[in-house]
Amino acid sequence: MTGQESGRPVRLTLAGVFMGLFLAALDQTIVATALPRIVQELEGHSWYAWVGVLYLLGSTIAAPVAGRLVEIYPRKAVLIGALSLFWVGSALCGAAPTFSGLLVFRFLQGIGGGALFSLTFTTLAWFFSPRERSRWAGVVGALFGLASALGPVLGGYLAEHLSWRWAFWVNLPFLALALFFVVRYMPHQPPPVSAPMDWVGTLLLIGWVFPLLLAFSCWGPARIAPPWAGGLLLGVAALVGTWWVRMEKRQAEPLFDLSLFRLRTFRYAALAGFFFGPIFLGGVTFFPLYLQGVLGYPPSESGILLLAFTVGAVGSTGAVGAWVSRHGRFKPVLMGSAVLLTLLLAVAAVALPAALALGLLLGIMVVGGVLLGPFQALLSVVGQNDAPPSRVGSVTSAIQFARQVGSTVGLAFLNTLFLGGKGLGGHLLLGLKAVFGGTTLLGAFLLAALAALPNVRLRSERISTTQ
Repeated sequence: MTGQESGRPVRLTLAGVFMGLFLAALDQTIVATALPRIVQELEGHSWYAWVGVLYLLGSTIAAPVAGRLVEIYPRKAVLIGALSLFWVGSALCGAAPTFSGLLVFRFLQGIGGGALFSLTFTTLAWFFSPRERSRWAGVVGALFGLASALGPVLGGYLAEHLSWRWAFWVNLPFLALALFFVVRYMPHQPPPVSAPMDWVGTLLLIGWVFPLLLAFSCWGPARIAPPWAGGLLLGVAALVGTWWVRMEKRQAEPLFDLSLFRLRTFRYAALAGFFFGPIFLGGVTFFPLYLQGVLGYPPSESGILLLAFTVGAVGSTGAVGAWVSRHGRFKPVLMGSAVLLTLLLAVAAVALPAALALGLLLGIMVVGGVLLGPFQALLSVVGQNDAPPSRVGSVTSAIQFARQVGSTVGLAFLNTLFLGGKGLGGHLLLGLKAVFGGTTLLGAFLLAALAALPNVRLRSERISTTQ
């Protein structure tokens, strides 16, 4: 980096980007504890699950689109657009007069949030080499962990003491500050390529992702439609997805260049993201159920206990990021974490106890956070390592896309195991053991994907800001 690029403008730009990312991650969980109040006031009981589904849909679709936009339009303008869209979506969600209106605005908010997920690692790629990015990626992983733990606690507090609307409006002043930092301090960087946007590919991608994710939302305890509809939607997704792949192969400048899957590091980093997504989301979803339903902690205390997980994740992401930045080696860290994580999940699947001492519980949660932290920090950076400079946006967004699709598919799989395991004896503990058995299987697949990664060092050269 040059002195200018390591100075105040870049630091303040990153402050704005990280602020937007943290709020986008927070909105994945903050609404969960406020949702009962929302449903009660806006009378949306039959559409309860859609509040989360539509945010996920919007963010999943936005990731690859945003990744391509920054390759063909001015990067600063795209980032400002993402922050602005998230601000508008948050304001409208808080002001929603009806539940149907809230759903529309939640989808809009998800588009802005998903774009911010994708653009964060792309922004790091503009300023730093892959090896330097690993240190900053540790900050990103810590922000994700903190948002996951803080979201339910903050959402419940705001809904109880102010109004559920503040679960959305709390974003507004911080997003305004983030916008100021980006508008005022982000250096101007021209797009790396001059090409038209592939709008046909974008529409086909939407037509593929919508039925795909909706299909997996038709199974489980919070299903949005009858299970038979899920099968029909999967058929539609398969047809449109096949059409999309064929169209992208014919396009001179596609939304996503499928030839990038020839890059071994990117290919297996994306596959690892697909399997890591449901492991992380499954833990966030089902472990609070273990704390409350089996161990008997009230919701407020279980939210506080989850901070132990955050402590472990924050500590490991920072330490791993610094170590990889210094040595360049990422595979030993990821492989070691995956082995220990899979063993921990396997033990839980076999011997998850009905009672657990507080000290041991906190220790297990810290260890779990430590083992998950490296994946939050490194997968996107690893995938960028052998990517052409002009395609860093596409590569980054594709890894985020794979993770979100994997989260949806994997969570539906874990929900099915939970219901089946619980049905064996009507016991919550049996269902949770089945879930940990499923995450153990996902951990084995994650380990296989990581084993296929090349054992190379992260590059130390930086992308030119004009590429």
